[in-house]
Amino acid sequence: MSKVYESLKGTLQRSKTNSMAPARVKGSDASSLDNEMEQLEKIVVDRVGRLRAAVKEGEAVVASENQHAEQVIESLRTEIAAQEAQLNAAREKELASQRMEQTLTVKIRDLQSDVKKKEEALESRAKEINDLKSKIDVLAKQITQLETAIQQAKAETGSEAKRVQQLAENSSAKIATLEAELRDREEIVRAKESTLKGLEQNLTAKIQDLESQVKNKEKLLADQDRRVNDLNSQLETLTNGIKGMSSFFKQAEALTAVEAQGDGTVVPGQPLKGEIEKPANSQFKSAEVTSNPAGAAQEAVSPGFFDTVTKELADINGPLASMIISDHVTALGESIEKFPKTRVTELVKVLSKEITDETLKIGFRKRIAEKL
Repeated sequence: MSKVYESLKGTLQRSKTNSMAPARVKGSDASSLDNEMEQLEKIVVDRVGRLRAAVKEGEAVVASENQHAEQVIESLRTEIAAQEAQLNAAREKELASQRMEQTLTVKIRDLQSDVKKKEEALESRAKEINDLKSKIDVLAKQITQLETAIQQAKAETGSEAKRVQQLAENSSAKIATLEAELRDREEIVRAKESTLKGLEQNLTAKIQDLESQVKNKEKLLADQDRRVNDLNSQLETLTNGIKGMSSFFKQAEALTAVEAQGDGTVVPGQPLKGEIEKPANSQFKSAEVTSNPAGAAQEAVSPGFFDTVTKELADINGPLASMIISDHVTALGESIEKFPKTRVTELVKVLSKEITDETLKIGFRKRIAEKL
């Protein structure tokens, strides 16, 4: 009888150990563990009541059935241990992904607190199991008085075997559930890794685009610097030309005035008697004819002419006036330093096309004619 008691006691201890291990692996099975503990308690009570009338003749049968149950439980233990190893590996992968996602730290803390609560609940259940053990000890003492009930135990061993099979099926179902959860978590980890790779590719493309934009901006700045340097050199050249030509024009004006007084010709800037005032567009030609002596068709304009034109155009089109004038002079096949007087009218007409407002365009032509 003591062997039956020890076999029953060992079976209950192994059932406790095996039921607590998966519960600690996953806290969501705590409720099912409660139900199993209650069922286990009912089974123990029913089994003890049945064994009261079946101990003497069924001792050998019960021992063999218990050995079979122990073998089944041991096999389940090994399977659960393997599943625990897989769960540990999956947990390590999950922890690695959680380190990369700092936004989930709050949820992890909440889950950890829930796990602690579940563990405390399991500890309380363990205490209840210890109490049940003490009750089983009391019942085991009563088993010695139930040797006359072996026949009934033989009839009930079949039902016990069926219950063991049911426990094995339930354990296999739990194992399948754990395997499905492992597969789901692995798929989630793969999805997160692919998302991270996509983000890295997008960031790399954006960085390359920004680098190309920066290079283009640098090229534009370099072109602007070159243009500014060219304009500065042109301005310096014009300034030097103005200084060199000022004395020449003073002498030419004095000589022209003396010749006009001696020959009776028209002095520049004085209209003829009875002459009708011409429109602004015709003032270019009259100014060109009266201000240039014989053979002036091949002469170049003074450096101050382009300063005046640049100032007038800058008042209308802004600081890009000097660049516009330089481009049009180049398009005419001439240079600012040696621009012929015969093409001044053509240049003014081309520059006036850059002015969209008709009133400003007419005023620009008129002022240039007055300067000439």
